[in-house]
Parts: sequence; structure tokens; C-alpha cells
Amino acid sequence: MGHFSIIESSISDVEKLIENNNGSAYSNVADQFLPIGPQTLKDHKLDWDRVYQSLIEDLFQLSLGKRDRDQLKEEVLESFRNSRDTRELVDVFDELYLSSNAINNITPLAYLVSNKETLTSRTKTMINIVQGLLTSPLSDKLISSGNNPLESLLIEKIQQLCKTKNFNEGSVTYLPFLAEVFSNDIKTLTKNPSYFLSELEGFINIYTFLYLTQLTKHLCIPNNRYQTPTAKPLYFILETERASKERHECNQYGYDHLFSKTNGIALYLFPYLGYLSQLSQEPSWVLINNNNLSPKVNQFNQCIGQLFDEGYRHEDSLQAAVNSGLNLQKQIFDKTSRKDANKKVVEIFEKKFAAEFITDRKAAGKYFVLNSNMLLLLTNLVIIGSSESQLLIDDVIEGFKERGIWLDIMSKKALLKFYENVGNIEKLSDSGDAVYVKTTI
Repeated sequence: MGHFSIIESSISDVEKLIENNNGSAYSNVADQFLPIGPQTLKDHKLDWDRVYQSLIEDLFQLSLGKRDRDQLKEEVLESFRNSRDTRELVDVFDELYLSSNAINNITPLAYLVSNKETLTSRTKTMINIVQGLLTSPLSDKLISSGNNPLESLLIEKIQQLCKTKNFNEGSVTYLPFLAEVFSNDIKTLTKNPSYFLSELEGFINIYTFLYLTQLTKHLCIPNNRYQTPTAKPLYFILETERASKERHECNQYGYDHLFSKTNGIALYLFPYLGYLSQLSQEPSWVLINNNNLSPKVNQFNQCIGQLFDEGYRHEDSLQAAVNSGLNLQKQIFDKTSRKDANKKVVEIFEKKFAAEFITDRKAAGKYFVLNSNMLLLLTNLVIIGSSESQLLIDDVIEGFKERGIWLDIMSKKALLKFYENVGNIEKLSDSGDAVYVKTTI
């Protein structure tokens, strides 16, 4: 029933537009899986604090309710004032941790405070995406102690103010394979509390980029669209290495693959998601299993074609009908003012979500890049998550692939040199066949 109710509503909406000869009112809403809308760079804002808050709530199953930072500060200080053992230390707690915001560096519970601002629709989408990537909460809900008795006492007081929050079981993700590694990785991070706090925001930044790029690869390439998602090749270089036009994989499946102004596949992400959202709330690889939907998809496509004076031929299979509908949607965006709206979406994708992962090597072109901090974080996650003290460098690279990061042979050599400079490798043979990589934490 869910499938049919959505598409029947979409058909009804388009029929009304046909009746009123109002094609300009045909809307493209792609806010279920895409945290980007057709806004200017200046106007596109996400409340990342609320994203972190939601993640920490789900991860630890704790909530501070609607307390903002000032309310938390006053309640914590008041609890210290009311205790004979701590009343003399109120000013110390305030100056060292609360007024200075140093609390952010000692406990993830600091992320639980609310800024009470109204959530934008795209912030809600980003929260839903992260919720979908987290498959389960921590099995051990204990919050670590601080680095000294004062910090431990402060953390204890804040935890006492928290209430248990049920884990959100209903979130849908487009990319289950990425959700699996995301969940494992963030739980790996929590094993080292100080490292978790220092790397959390960078971690979310990396995974947001990986989510968007892998979503694009799965949705915008026909051979991937209806298959259970797996990590698809996307090539990166290291910030320390040279680039050249001879880097075949990097040029064919790198920056230009997504963002080329003429044939980059990211050009179709927004219109494709908008079309699919009118058919179902499920990803395309799930939707395609409902063969009974085929007549409705053909009917919907026929209505869109009529609205925009585009011919449409009924297809025999659901996959063919969906593909035809996607192509029809693409034509609409290419021929109308929606083309400008789509350019805004792609620009935000590139200049906000992907900016830290792009390097311009002038004559050699643009490439996706990993800087030193990203490399070390990913390396540590792969190794610690394996429950081994060290891994062969080839196994580390395989761990990168599982997360959607590919390296060509030249980048592999650069990676070895990078590890040598860091000092976290061990060579067990002179030939270099057995090179083990260790963590840096």
C-alpha cells in the first residue's frame, strides 16, 4: 500500500497541473536522501551542532532534553553549590570548564546541549542520513571518566541530568554497506575518548562526503542503480604526491567523473532523486523488486510527458519504466529553468561538501585528495577496527576500499612513503612484500 499511495498521490498532483496547464508548478523535492537543495552557496546552511547532538543521543542512548548550554551550566553549578563536598569548587568548575567551553574537550555529553533554533529541512535530512548510517547503539553505555577528579566529577554530574533515549530503529539508509563500516568505525572511535572528541567532526565530514559520492555512483550509473549497493571505485591521490594526466584511474574515476561540467554524473543526482521520491520512499534497489508498480510508473511518466509536451512510450518492465522516467526528468531539467536550480545543487555539493577533498593541480586538472589528518584517521579506524595491533599495508588499502576510497599504484607507493615518514610501519622483509602498518594512537 505504501508504494501505491505515494505514486497515486504523485499522479493526482501532475493531473491537476495538466488540467491547469501549469508545468512551472511541477516541483522536484529530493529531501529524503539529499542534504542539499537548490539554494545559493550563501543561503545553504546546515546546523551541524544538531547533527552531532542527534548522533551522540543515538549512540549513547542519552539525552539532555531541550537544555541549552546556559541551562546546563546553571544546573551543574547549582548541584555543586548544594553539595558540601563541592560548594567551594563552584567557581573553579565554572572558570575551568563551563564558561570557557573546555567541557567540549572532555566529554561527548557536551554535544547533547540544544541551541533551540528551528531545524531547516536540509538539517533534518542530514540528521536522518546520519541516523540511517548508525545501525545500532553502543552496547556499553558508560561514559568515560575525565583526566582528573574534577573532570570525572563534572562528567558524573552531567550524566545524572541525562535521561535514557530509545535508539531510533526506523531510519532508512540508501547505502547499507556504508552504514556497516560507519557504525563499526564510530564505535571504534569511542574506545579512545580523547581521540573520539578530537576527531568526531572530521569523521562526520569524511563520511558525509563518502555518502554523497557513493550515493551518486549508485544512483546515476544505470548498472548500479538496481543492485544492492557495494562500494564503487572512486580514486583519490595523497596531498603529498604529484598528479598527471597519465593517472588513468584517477582521471576516469576521480573528480571529473562526478563534477565535470559536461558529463559529470553528479549533474543528475538532484533530478533523479526528485523523480524517485514521487514513486516511493524506498531506494531504487528496493523499489525495483515491486513489479506490481510498473503500470503506475508508466501512468506517472505518461502524465509528466503530457505536462511538458514530451512523448512517452509505455515500457514492459518496471526497470525500463523507471529508467524512462529518469530520462524524462533529465530532459525536463535540461530544457527548463530547473537547469539553473540543479547547477546550484551541484555547486553546493562540490564547494561545501567536497571542498576539503578536492585539489587543483593546475595543468594536471582537479583530483580527489586525502590529506594527512584524513589518512591517519582512516588508517587508525581500519586497524583498530580489525582487532589487530597491525595490518599488512595491502589490508589497510582494502579497508579504504570498503569505505569508498580507491588508490592507484602510484598512490600506494606514496602511501608507503607517508607511513615511513610517520614511523608507523614495520618491514619484515627486505623485498618490501611484508610491510605492516600500526596505529598512531
